[in-house]
Amino acid sequence: MSLWTPDGERPVPRDPGPASTTSAEPSAGSTDAGGPDPLRAAAEAMGIDLDTLSDEDREQLRAELTEMMRVRREAAATPASEVLAGYLIRGFFDQATIYLEAEPPAFGEAATMIEAFRAVVEGVGERLGEHQPMLTEALGQLQMIFVEVRNRTEHIAPDS
Repeated sequence: MSLWTPDGERPVPRDPGPASTTSAEPSAGSTDAGGPDPLRAAAEAMGIDLDTLSDEDREQLRAELTEMMRVRREAAATPASEVLAGYLIRGFFDQATIYLEAEPPAFGEAATMIEAFRAVVEGVGERLGEHQPMLTEALGQLQMIFVEVRNRTEHIAPDS
């Protein structure tokens, strides 16, 4: 398990004991079933000396770590097909349209995004589940937009 920090990923040791699966929140001063203190372990992994933190800072760190772990559990429970669909639409599709709307359109960049979109949709295929038809349609629309913008740009004569 790791913890993201502004300085990069930091390893966080897992507590292999049964208390780690039932503990809702890291504890600052106690240990779970005689195991290592999760807050202290996480702080050490980030290069933070808990003994130098005020009680307020320690509580803030505990709250932040608890929230990060909640978000990670939520992310782990999200099906990969749903994550991929979101990335493809909010990332690849949107970025390709931004390139096509630029003045002048950045066709090479847009083509790269469209090809990446296509590679994922075709490569992952049926594992996209219920999202596959929508993503296939979105890919087709994006390819048509590319052609339309390319044709429109080629037919515009430069002002003399």
